[in-house]
Amino acid sequence: KHEAKIKSLTDYMQNMEQKRRQLEESQDSLNEELAKLRAQEKMHEVSFKDKEKEHLTRLQDAEEMKKALEQQMESHREAHQKQLSRLRDEIEEKQKIIDEIRDMNQKLQLEQEKLSADYDKLKTEDQEREMKLEKLILLNDKREQAREDLKGLEETVARELQTLHNLRKLFVQDLTTRVKKSVELDSDDGGGSAAQKQKISFLENNLEQLTKVHKQV
Repeated sequence: KHEAKIKSLTDYMQNMEQKRRQLEESQDSLNEELAKLRAQEKMHEVSFKDKEKEHLTRLQDAEEMKKALEQQMESHREAHQKQLSRLRDEIEEKQKIIDEIRDMNQKLQLEQEKLSADYDKLKTEDQEREMKLEKLILLNDKREQAREDLKGLEETVARELQTLHNLRKLFVQDLTTRVKKSVELDSDDGGGSAAQKQKISFLENNLEQLTKVHKQV
């Protein structure tokens, strides 16, 4: 809109300039006519110098015509000067308006550039947030997958522990039975042999190590 207004004012100034030139051309034309009349008057004065008395009336008419033309020229000159002055004032006023519109347009352009830079900055920040959100979603998916894997591993470990517990229970029962039998044999043999005692000690150590491993697991 500002550019259209500037173009309209520029066209108006050009029209005013064209009218001023036309008035100047009209003034020049009138000046030429006045010069021609003055030249003719001079020629008449030279040609009829000897007949001045006879042509006194004509000279008077010519003088009156000259005065009338001069008055008309002065009137045209005054009107022309007034019109030129008015056109100059209008041109100056329009030029001020054009300058104000240009300044406003420049301010608007600066504001637009600032808004564009702010928009680019916000767009970049939004893209960064989207990338962070995608990373968080991916991390959350990995966490959920790890949780599922851990849950399966816990179930597997629980089954293995239960199996180990059952095996330990069976081993303890078997070991207890063997120890009882060994004790009974020792009682029958009057204290038993050294080999049986070593076997019992070996089994007790194995049981103790198995218990420690089970607790660690």
